Amino acid sequence: MYKWLIWAELITALSLTGVVCADEAGATVKADNKAAFESVAAAVRQQLQPGGRWEYTSKLEKEQVNQRLDDMQAVFEQFGTVDKMDQNTKTRLFNDQEAVNEILTKRDDQHLVCESVEPIGTHIPQRVCRTYGDIRHEQDNARWELDVIENRNGGRASQCGGSSGVTC
Repeated sequence: MYKWLIWAELITALSLTGVVCADEAGATVKADNKAAFESVAAAVRQQLQPGGRWEYTSKLEKEQVNQRLDDMQAVFEQFGTVDKMDQNTKTRLFNDQEAVNEILTKRDDQHLVCESVEPIGTHIPQRVCRTYGDIRHEQDNARWELDVIENRNGGRASQCGGSSGVTC
């Protein structure tokens, strides 16, 4: 039902000016004219950079977002506004917007991810929620710490402890 609501909103909202916003539903890219779209596309591309809201988007996903934005730009170059587009072009524009929004929503560093975990010492699960950005930041820190340990031990981190006799 949620997807249907977004679809209905985007169809009716094409008359709005360009918007890049975030709410509990995630990122939304919409525009109804060339100038508004250029503003939206520039904002999205800027937030895809390191330190931006969608910095954790993979290289492939960034290429897909940029390609879809380029496709939408070409449509606006040709027609100027949504009102001047035929139904097939509006559908193509809508599909491009959906693809971009899906990627941006998934990789939004402010997206809340919840999981059920059993704390040590109990079997009673607790709900723990963190932002996608926090999760990725913790993963990056863990990778960095592992790299430091491996470099300090000449790449022998997997030999630390146990019966190998290597002290870490």
